[in-house]
Parts: sequence; structure tokens; C-alpha cells
Amino acid sequence: MKLKNIIFSVLISLITFASAHSQSGSYAGAFSRYGFGARGLAKGNAMVSDVFGDVSGYYNPSIAAFQEQGYVNLGYTFLSLDRKLNFIGFSKKIKLPNQKKGGAGISLSWINSGVTDIDGRDNDGKKIGDFNTFENQFYLGTGFLLEENLALGVGFKLYYSKLFEEVSTTSVGFDIGAVFLPMPDLALGIAVRDISAKYKWETTSIYGSNGKITEDKFPTLLNIGGTYKLPKNLGLASLELEAMFSPEMDLELNDGTITKSENETFYYLKAGAEINVIENLKVRAGLDRIYLKGGEFQDNLRPSAGLSFSKSFTKNIILGLDYAFVYEPYSHDAIQNVSVIFKFK
Repeated sequence: MKLKNIIFSVLISLITFASAHSQSGSYAGAFSRYGFGARGLAKGNAMVSDVFGDVSGYYNPSIAAFQEQGYVNLGYTFLSLDRKLNFIGFSKKIKLPNQKKGGAGISLSWINSGVTDIDGRDNDGKKIGDFNTFENQFYLGTGFLLEENLALGVGFKLYYSKLFEEVSTTSVGFDIGAVFLPMPDLALGIAVRDISAKYKWETTSIYGSNGKITEDKFPTLLNIGGTYKLPKNLGLASLELEAMFSPEMDLELNDGTITKSENETFYYLKAGAEINVIENLKVRAGLDRIYLKGGEFQDNLRPSAGLSFSKSFTKNIILGLDYAFVYEPYSHDAIQNVSVIFKFK
């Protein structure tokens, strides 16, 4: 077996291991399903309907239409196993001059993930270098207010990932979503995410004439949820149902024949809360991946907690710091995210 073949096989094993923490993680694009930023992670990612706090179109493109202040989020995540996961996001409601009602919202974000310091060795065990892999999601979403309490949105995603040397891929997917407020303190949201997203890998640069073109399709996600604003400005609570529709994949049997995998659907709940302790301090807690079907209840359960501190420096500028702590199954360390927040009018 050629040296490149050995390295490539090791890289595939490592990147699969790094993401195979659940049924959700065993499919392509696992990095993009962790969540976005400290606020979302701390609230158990129950964010599809949350229009009462700072929002991200990552969860639902329509909710950007409710982000009155400009919102910039820069997040760094501490992960085990030499993994990295970083976020940059922006959301803002936009109105035309002299426009009293309606409006639109825009969301921009970038998620960067990867595995670093992969130890490369030859057949004799001699070190030949360190290798890295990376995945990126670039996102543009827009939401439009049809009424003051109803918004629709669409988001576009560009994926760019590299596995080894010339083995890289790009893909485009899109999201659609809506949010409706039947009363001022209650919001209902729905989103369908990662429609048509897939990776397409070509390995002829490594295997020559034995190389193949392989397609790894992303699962499609359906999220439905509600967020209630608690009385007396105490905070808010969210509950969400997610259905993950697994993609059809080609499976090679022992005799070399190819068969199609069975399509599965996984259902699980997400729950999260945010409490206003004092004017500038919030505490958060959540529970992600409460499996209802397609997995054991205790498998991949991810409890989370977090804090948020903000301070107004001028009438129009607010700076803040968010922190999230998330228990990660099958890893010896928890996920920790620190996000710097900048808001402006």
C-alpha cells in the first residue's frame, strides 16, 4: 500500500471519529450541527423560535427580521481530541428610509471546524509530519416581515472542506423558515435546514485509476418550536422538536456488491431557558438531544449551562461576553465556548 493511501485512510478514520458522537454526527457535515455561539449552545440549541433575545439565522433565517440592534458574535470553542470549532456571525433588521412598518433582516455567518496535529507516520513508524483537515460553512440568510408578527426567510450555505492534499470539496445547501407571534409573549418557529447539501469527494489524485467519486449527503433537519417570554422580564423558555431525516447512502457488502442504506428518521427534543438575574447578567441552561425515536434516551444527551454579561459603553454601543459549558458524550472533556458580543444601533 502506498504511503499516501495509508495517510488518507488514517485521516478518514480520524475525521469520522471526531464527528461520530451520535447518530447526528455519523453523517456528513456533523460540525455544522453542533450549534452556533455560546447563547445557542447554553440554551440546548432550542433557538428556532427565539426572537426575544439576540438571534442567529443559523437556526432559522426568518428570525433575523426581529433583530432590532446590529449583532456581531465572535466565538471560540474549546474541544478535546485536537478539534477546533469557531464562529463569526452578524444579524440585523433593516428598514428602508421613512418605513414605519415591515422590514427585513439579514444574517451572515462563518463556521470553521477541523482536526489539527494528526500524527503522520510511514510503514516503519517514522514520523513524516503533522496533518490537518478542515470544514467551513459560509452562510447568508434573509428574513422578511409579511406582518409585524409574521416573518418568512431563506438562507444559503456554501460548504468548503478539505480532507487531504488535493482532496477537497464544495457544496451548496439552503434553509427555509418562518416565525409567527400569536401573542406578544409567545413565538412559534419552523425551519427546514441543509436542503440538498452534500460532499463530493474525488480520490484519483491519491489512488490514480482506482480512485472513486463519492457523494456524502447531509441529513435534512426539520425544527419546530416555541419560545415564551416569562412575566416581569424574568427571562424566557424554549421547547423544540427536531426531526433528522437521514440520507440514502451506498453501502459496499463483503462480496463487493453495492446496496442502498435504509432511510431513517431520528426525533428528539431540545429545551432551554434564559433568566435575567440583574440588568446586565443572564444565566442560561438547556438540554439537547432528548431522543424520542431512533436512539436511546440517555445516548448523546447534552445538558448545558452558561452566563452572559453585557455593558453599555455609549447610548448606541453594547459589549458583552457569553460563556457556554456543554457536556459531550464519548469525550473526556466538555465543550466550552466563549463568545464576544458587539451590539449597535
